[in-house]
Amino acid sequence: MNVTRFLIAVSSLLLGLGLIAPTLTIYPQAGDLTWIIKIIAPEELAVSTYSILGVIQKLFQTGDIFLAVVLAIFSVFSPVIKLSFYWHATGLKDSKKFNSILQRIHYVGKFSMAEVFALALIIVVIKSFPGGSTAELEWGAYIFTFSVICSMLVSFRLDSKKR
Repeated sequence: MNVTRFLIAVSSLLLGLGLIAPTLTIYPQAGDLTWIIKIIAPEELAVSTYSILGVIQKLFQTGDIFLAVVLAIFSVFSPVIKLSFYWHATGLKDSKKFNSILQRIHYVGKFSMAEVFALALIIVVIKSFPGGSTAELEWGAYIFTFSVICSMLVSFRLDSKKR
């Protein structure tokens, strides 16, 4: 197996793991009233850890269909389609088809970092909540990011082989 296909396989493995692994942990606080909330409604201050697929599922369950679909497109379908195109392109012998596939990949690939950006945005928003709530990235976010980086390396390799 050549290096490019190996990178595609690694990126695919990391993507799958990154989608199900813990990605974000939220530590809710209520400022000076935290101690009262812990007594009255401790479940409101429960620490929550989410995976990317867990967030999408939670959004569907709570009726936030638009956000769930957008997140699913950017974090699941777009990377899967891109990696599929990469795999297909590495098996092509016809340079015209190869270049056509590369154009499609570049179109789909523009959405690759959207999930990483969304995670960063969520953390900034949570940290701006009053009361001291915090959010931390978990190891799944890093695995997902490494998947994106591997797919970028594949893109660079395929671009250098453009015919």
